[in-house]
Amino acid sequence: MTTGSNKADHYGSVIFRALIDYDTKEEKVEQKSLIIKTTPFVEGNQKEFLEGMNLFDTEIKMYNEVIPKFEKILSDEREHRRIGAKCLYASTNPHYALIFEDLGKQNYKTASNWGGSWEIGKIAVEKLAMWHAMSFKLVNEGDQDLQSFSKNVYSEDKLYESPMFKHGFPNFVEMLKKQSDLEIYVSKFEKLLSEDPKSKVKALYNFNINDNKANWVVLNHGDFHIKNLMFLEKVGGKVEDVLLVDYQLSIWGPAVIDLTYLVYTILDDESRITRRNEIIHHYFETFTETLQKIKFNGDFPKLTDLYKDFITYKDLGTLKFFVLNGK
Repeated sequence: MTTGSNKADHYGSVIFRALIDYDTKEEKVEQKSLIIKTTPFVEGNQKEFLEGMNLFDTEIKMYNEVIPKFEKILSDEREHRRIGAKCLYASTNPHYALIFEDLGKQNYKTASNWGGSWEIGKIAVEKLAMWHAMSFKLVNEGDQDLQSFSKNVYSEDKLYESPMFKHGFPNFVEMLKKQSDLEIYVSKFEKLLSEDPKSKVKALYNFNINDNKANWVVLNHGDFHIKNLMFLEKVGGKVEDVLLVDYQLSIWGPAVIDLTYLVYTILDDESRITRRNEIIHHYFETFTETLQKIKFNGDFPKLTDLYKDFITYKDLGTLKFFVLNGK
């Protein structure tokens, strides 16, 4: 048994890779590589912080109930596309544990092989739009189960008291003050800080409680970070497919939750600045095409609805930027 992820890639879990020997009906001994995911078990800040967060309950429900619904939609329409890794076993007692097929043995690789880019962002947003469209169809045609994913760690008070969130924005402002050529921006960012973006983001992640009026609401992956994507590499190094992993933060709410992650963690700097509208429009087109393919009969959301939500929830982008750049 060896470690199954890079150091610090997964704060909310511990991951191992295990090589299992098993006997077949033909009395042959074969091997299979599996990924085992469990909760942090060493006493300390990480274990204490995650207690009561229900991360594994969310992920187990996603694999046992939601992903099978999505796969059935695709199968019914003969769209044979994968959503995520196959979950072979899930347990809550005596310990939280999930066991998956090892995507690494199927030539899926983490984004560390490529890094953020326009090409990676484009293929990632296509799978995200497909995911969002299926959740949109289910809820708007009467399936209310997805709305039970009403909270994640961003809904909790103690997250915003953690050093990363408490000091990220102020540290960034202090850095600006020390750079003579950046001092002209200090007053602008101090104004943003005075508007308390943390409280606004927390309200967003308590979407159902606060009865926010978003225009484009879906089941979000919730942690659509480049580290939570696995890419299938073609001959020659090009990416053929992407799978989403780590559903511990999945949440029902405005689609801008996932799209903000896309902009700030998957696109490279140049694409984020010059091609942001292009990636959003590509999401819109793929979302709409997917609804058509899966025979959704209701009203389709408009691109203007999505842009209205980006404006309404602009504080999410502000906070993500400073958390990522001001730690």
